[in-house]
Amino acid sequence: MHAVEGINRTMQLKEVLRKCMEAAKIVMNSEASSLMLLDESTGDLNVSIPTGPVKDEILGMTIPKTKGIGGWVVSYNQPFISNDVVESDIFWKDLSAGFTTRNIICVPLQNSEGEAFGVLQAINKKDGNHFEGKDVPVFESLAQHVASAIERSQKYDELERKLEERDLQLSEIHHRLKNNLSMISGLIEFDLVKIEDPIARGALISAEARIKSVAEAHSLLYEQNKTGELDLSEYLASVTRNVENVFQWPDKDIQISMHFEDIYLDVIRGMLCGLVLNELLMNAYKHAFVERSIGEIIISLKKTPTDKIVIIVADNGLGIMESTKNKQDKPDAHFISRSLANKLGAEISWKQNPEIGSTCIVSFQA
Repeated sequence: MHAVEGINRTMQLKEVLRKCMEAAKIVMNSEASSLMLLDESTGDLNVSIPTGPVKDEILGMTIPKTKGIGGWVVSYNQPFISNDVVESDIFWKDLSAGFTTRNIICVPLQNSEGEAFGVLQAINKKDGNHFEGKDVPVFESLAQHVASAIERSQKYDELERKLEERDLQLSEIHHRLKNNLSMISGLIEFDLVKIEDPIARGALISAEARIKSVAEAHSLLYEQNKTGELDLSEYLASVTRNVENVFQWPDKDIQISMHFEDIYLDVIRGMLCGLVLNELLMNAYKHAFVERSIGEIIISLKKTPTDKIVIIVADNGLGIMESTKNKQDKPDAHFISRSLANKLGAEISWKQNPEIGSTCIVSFQA
């Protein structure tokens, strides 16, 4: 719709157009001026920005598409001048009984493709003077600026609408992915009840924790409606709670402390951070507190003055010896963590001491 009211930035645009129409009165030395826009649904002209003595009365009035000088100008996409409108065959009527039109200049508003979508008109040259042919190029130049302002605003609004639609679609995708992943996690939990083999149970428990970490990212993206970035502190806290719930053992009391700074990160790297933390926490639960009933894990997230994001996971357990392969030539406990850190473009290192536990540091450029 070409009505000004249909444009989101109405107040800003209206102020610009009012100034343009006041300028039209000055440039054309006329008593009144008006901007009329086509209603795309009806083809009629709406009086959108009038100036002059009866502007408040005629604001919002409609001129049928087949009537009047404005209708002729927009239909034929040509300027029109009349210094005796009463004698003109195409003059319709005055919109107000309090104003009499003597002469008029009217030019089309054209979009970037040259199509008319409205008109500008100046009415009643002051001091009894007439509009002349030389006034047309001047008025057309002003109409071009007005048309450009309207078209830019409409294109901006269209872009905003498309971005909102895209964000809504992405949000719906995140919601569906979260539901699908939650369903898979639920099926794994159902199967866990029937599995007695400890190795098989451990593999399924680990898979469930990883799936929940990914599902939580999609859940946050859906709830926060931030389809482009993750609240990393909130996400890592959710990952921590998920792992804590999955690895709850009745014979162990493992306390977790979190010290997180507020950091936002793009979705891909944010999810990788969550998966890295997921692996580090699972390894701590599996290996750090063997033959111990009490333990503590401390997790930190911060940004350094050099714009690096640092994740630290420390425990007071037994400490995990770092090696690339075990005796059976299988990947060690850190293999997946290293692989994920590599995808993240992060440096990852461990410090371990059997007396004070292990500390893992993950750092990458923000």
